[in-house]
Amino acid sequence: MSHIQDIHPRRALILCAAPEWDGRLAAEEGKKADLVICADGGYLRAVSAGIVPDVLIGDFDSCGPEGVPDLPVKDLDKIVYPVRKDDTDLILALRHAAEMGCREAVVLGCFGGRLDHTVGNLQSIAYGWKLGLRVTLIDARNRAFPVGTGKTVIPREENSYISFFAMGEPCRGITYEGLSYPLTGAVLEADYPLGVSNEFTAEEATVTLEQGLLLCIIAKK
Repeated sequence: MSHIQDIHPRRALILCAAPEWDGRLAAEEGKKADLVICADGGYLRAVSAGIVPDVLIGDFDSCGPEGVPDLPVKDLDKIVYPVRKDDTDLILALRHAAEMGCREAVVLGCFGGRLDHTVGNLQSIAYGWKLGLRVTLIDARNRAFPVGTGKTVIPREENSYISFFAMGEPCRGITYEGLSYPLTGAVLEADYPLGVSNEFTAEEATVTLEQGLLLCIIAKK
């Protein structure tokens, strides 16, 4: 059985440049992180939150006309990629976090603005899962994270909706307890949002999944 509050050996904080941003939340997450990575314009977010990153990574097309920034910090890695590439800057950051031995990554600055980037960021959760990296996207109102096979316990969050979506292949054998709309041995597929807008009815919800990968989103009302 897994628990979404498990503490992994190394935790990365990745800062991106999307409009939805909470500097206080970023500062709090920065204190918990073993490794801080700025994906492109996430560097500007780090500066605004008073966070000193360990790594800057990306093509730096969103850092302004001056391009790749300079920081008065010793031992700061700066990894520059060409603008024309297949990987998004967040994918590059996740891959680097996995290579550095991280098992968990929290991503801020990943919602709002361009819808295509938001969808791409949500897809990065499944990519991280393949790397052995549990990716959580957060802002002040939302938290998105993966739920794999087996049994997962999710503590209640007050005044919030909780939703589940199939990430790619159909998710089979879904049973959840402690929610207003329970399921037993159900199937969720990517073409129908059966799992949207549920609510906690107990201090914790228990989700059992036999096959597939679920995307869980907890959103404040």
